[in-house]
Amino acid sequence: MKKKKNLIIFGLIVIIIGGWMVLYNNYFHNVDSNRYLSSINEDRNIGYNGTHKSDKNSESFDFKKFDGKWSLMQFTSNKGNKISINDDTKISEGKFYIVILNSKYNIIAKKNELKDNGNINFTTPNDGKYSIRIIGANASGNFAISVSASNNIDISHKDFFD
Repeated sequence: MKKKKNLIIFGLIVIIIGGWMVLYNNYFHNVDSNRYLSSINEDRNIGYNGTHKSDKNSESFDFKKFDGKWSLMQFTSNKGNKISINDDTKISEGKFYIVILNSKYNIIAKKNELKDNGNINFTTPNDGKYSIRIIGANASGNFAISVSASNNIDISHKDFFD
């Protein structure tokens, strides 16, 4: 009888913890998790300050209260290409990441703007398309990057409203 009671209690605890984890993962996001940083869906909200500058290899703008994910640049590259992202981003508030994803949404490189310094350098592991994604949680500041590569790459920009 006591064994049955303990088994029932254990089962209820497992169900409660499992249900809490499902609810948490489906309704709340942890902006610091690789799962969130690399998830396919993109949702975003931003206060744009009208200072946008863009050319073939660069993007910069001031922003406030950015929440969500935005893959704002894409490029196609051959395997083994050395890519350098010159990062002059300055964050004054909130959390902010720059993440490089391959076409299968695997993280190739990432930078936490509040903790990591310097540029983002990596070598492309395969031929294919790559995305430069920004992720923010109540973030404000100035985003400014430029991309260069050892071999030619084809860069495209994705507008905020695309």
